[in-house]
Amino acid sequence: MNPYNGYSGRERDAKLRAFHARKKQGLPVMDVGPCDICGDPSVPVEPHSEDYSQPYRWDRPAEYPLCRTCHRDRLHKRFAKPDMWEAHKAHVRRGGYASDLKDPDIAAEVKAYRVAFQRGERLVLRQLRPRRSTSGKWWEELSVDPAILTSPDARPRP
Repeated sequence: MNPYNGYSGRERDAKLRAFHARKKQGLPVMDVGPCDICGDPSVPVEPHSEDYSQPYRWDRPAEYPLCRTCHRDRLHKRFAKPDMWEAHKAHVRRGGYASDLKDPDIAAEVKAYRVAFQRGERLVLRQLRPRRSTSGKWWEELSVDPAILTSPDARPRP
């Protein structure tokens, strides 16, 4: 596993092993959906950890339930594709679910936003639905600076 938030791959692997051990024992390992970024109530969620410190925490703000698209395709790719991350955040702010991106018209709107962002232009996306309330907007503040992947200063807890 790669480093994240100043935690080494080894530290991240250790928490993942603890997660699987807890799950096997039937112990709670994270909150259930909806996705904590897009708010989609109808998609499966998986855990995303922001904190790999011991003792492990299995709830917010250490761990968040995220849909696969928000988690793997947007949040973890934000360092390599900050423009895609900004477009995804704008889509979510307008009440968009990650699953909405399967609709070609919605995908085209988000792509247009991404292109405008790359050019330094501003584009406003049309509202899709009222924004579904999740546990806050912690994801809005995430850095796209790759230095936080390995910097111990990025750790939420010392």
